[in-house]
Amino acid sequence: MAGLFLALLVLQVVAGGAAQRADQVLGLAWSELAAFLLPVAMVAAGSNLVPARFLLLARRPTAVQVGLGALAGLAGFAAASGLVGLWTQLLPPAWIRAFDLLARFQGTPLQRAGLVAVAAGLAPVCEEIAFRGYLQSALRLRLRDGTALAVGAVLFATMHLNPVSLPGLLLLGFLFGWLALRTGSVWPGVAAHAVNNAVASAIALAAPLSVPLSVPDIAGRADKAEVFSALALSAVGLGALPALRLAVIRATAEPSAPMETVAVLDPTKPAGRFRASAVPRRYLFATAVAWLSLAALMTWRVPGR
Repeated sequence: MAGLFLALLVLQVVAGGAAQRADQVLGLAWSELAAFLLPVAMVAAGSNLVPARFLLLARRPTAVQVGLGALAGLAGFAAASGLVGLWTQLLPPAWIRAFDLLARFQGTPLQRAGLVAVAAGLAPVCEEIAFRGYLQSALRLRLRDGTALAVGAVLFATMHLNPVSLPGLLLLGFLFGWLALRTGSVWPGVAAHAVNNAVASAIALAAPLSVPLSVPDIAGRADKAEVFSALALSAVGLGALPALRLAVIRATAEPSAPMETVAVLDPTKPAGRFRASAVPRRYLFATAVAWLSLAALMTWRVPGR
């Protein structure tokens, strides 16, 4: 499991970074599909596991569960944003400028719309399947649920390589993980993740591109108004989450069990140990297409052509 996480991290940083430097929107879409979704599906199948089952795609959630997940994403966004706002008061302004995400939303209206579509549509699906589907399912087979949630949240935050957003990422990782654990499906977490990313994208689109969010003044002093706003925002979000948690529990007959995710493709062979020779050809074909598309993207976007 640790090896898979490291492989995903390298894919995201090296191949995904190259793809996004070639084209921000298409590169981000490539990263989500080829650096997150495809590898975990391929590893699950190569471990003699039914991918849909192990990746928490088999249990169909109710509309109420998905709706509550969306509301939890809104509350989670408020809580995470408030925590990040407080956290930034302690960080050097240079860090905040270096990791400012507003620069991503420069470009033509079409490019900005494409970025929002990927960030709020594709990314939540691929990341939830990778982190809450594969990684959390694997952790639950080895650890207690609370420990698996905590470790999964840390892995999710680490993958983003953004120290400025660290407190918010940890909170959101735990929230999305709990939704998947309780409902036995990634889709309530996808709804929460999508709402969070959609609200963040809308704010980024509306914010002045030349002014980074939540940057302390030149002397490094905490702005009292910003601190108060961050405290209020986090209080609203954190205050709403317990009620939403209770609502999700009431809307779910029983939480998922760790072994519920385990179903074998071939009953004559053991499950859980990855064998490259066991990977179905369709995954190998998809991998070849992914790398050929990356090569085409980088060739097409070579500067000066």
